[in-house]
Amino acid sequence: MVAHNARFDVGFINANLQRFSYPPLSNGVVDTAILARKIVSDEVPNHKLSTLARHLRCCHRPNHRAYTDVLATVDVLHHLIERVAGFGVTTLEDLVSMSSSRIDGTFSKIRLTEGVPRDKGIYRFIGAGGDTLYVGKAADLRARVRSYFYGDPRRKIRDLLRQVDRIEVEVFDTMLEAEVAETRAIAREMPPHNRAGKRSAKWYLKIHLGAKVPKLSPARTPREDGHLYLGPFASIRVVKTLMEGLQDAFAIHRCTEPARCGGCAFSEMRRCAGAAPEDHRAEMERLASALRSDPDAVFGPLEDKMRRLAALERFEEAAEARERALSVERALMTAAQIRSLLDAGDIVLRLGGRVVLIRAAQLAAVVDYVDEEALASLRERLEAAANCQSVETFVTSEVQREARVIWSWLRRHADDCSLLFVSETWAMPLSAGRIGGRFTAKKDSSGPQARGQ
Repeated sequence: MVAHNARFDVGFINANLQRFSYPPLSNGVVDTAILARKIVSDEVPNHKLSTLARHLRCCHRPNHRAYTDVLATVDVLHHLIERVAGFGVTTLEDLVSMSSSRIDGTFSKIRLTEGVPRDKGIYRFIGAGGDTLYVGKAADLRARVRSYFYGDPRRKIRDLLRQVDRIEVEVFDTMLEAEVAETRAIAREMPPHNRAGKRSAKWYLKIHLGAKVPKLSPARTPREDGHLYLGPFASIRVVKTLMEGLQDAFAIHRCTEPARCGGCAFSEMRRCAGAAPEDHRAEMERLASALRSDPDAVFGPLEDKMRRLAALERFEEAAEARERALSVERALMTAAQIRSLLDAGDIVLRLGGRVVLIRAAQLAAVVDYVDEEALASLRERLEAAANCQSVETFVTSEVQREARVIWSWLRRHADDCSLLFVSETWAMPLSAGRIGGRFTAKKDSSGPQARGQ
């Protein structure tokens, strides 16, 4: 449907349809008045149909008669379409998108989107110097890239479009490949307009199990030394918060050098093993086992402490305990997800016409699926194309980032893929299924808002 000031006309029609119990119009609407405001607003004193018809030298001029006004509206529409065709607006979808968005001084750069396909993949906005300004992914590259030029109100997007000189795309057959490619490109190229994915997590929580006196400590440089590393994390503050949460859950030393501890106030309160080294080692081993396979052993004491403080009406302390517990919960959830991918060894999945190999929690290889191909032959082709980092005692920031992308995709698209092969055991701890939301404040459904008061 095309109309001039369509909001009034369509609203009038829908009001009368409703009056006689008919459903409202479901047609798409192109409003020539709105288009004129975006395209020729600096050329005309107003946006009346008569003014536009005269300015654009239309064959028909409106005279407040239905048929003549329709012909004038069609003429105006044709002239406006000719104007925007030079900007790459060539379909009804493009025209409707343009009508519903703000057009600013960067709209002329929409020409850069010519040739962008309607495929899955990643796109790059490239600056005049050849540097990557922004990397993104999309299921429909053309629609996503063009949407930036329809007057996005965010200042950072306008700044990005002013700097862009060209647009490059990479097409992939699956969104898993696209999401992993986006993550790798952001980490490698460090585009200034991307926020997520650029900051490398470099801090670890180190559990010194092989030391004479086991302890917890932050670590910046992990080593293949037989100790247990949890992480990486974005800052030492996160690691210290995690340590405090684990110290709340287990009776372990809170001092930095447990070997020199001869007893402290916490040992008198039975919250620390004190001068009993064997008890301390046993508690540390229990902590390590909980981190690997039994999160409930961590969360139970933390939840008990939070509820005990709340019952005593020590609400600020209860809130602090909850925040520490949330940090522990997030860390253990991420660790459990990545550990499940690592422990599974090689995972071979079919995604439509593609077969992927996930190895060491990374997308190691992708090949085309061939009907009736033997699994052994398929694995040989994947092995020939495989490329990934090896993972031993600790996980690097790059592997962690990619593993989280893969896990997120698998969780969202489990019904879209078929498991062809797994070399080891692919599983999660039973209690890990209860991670998430355990320490999140819940809304009271019996409150005034729920009762409509």
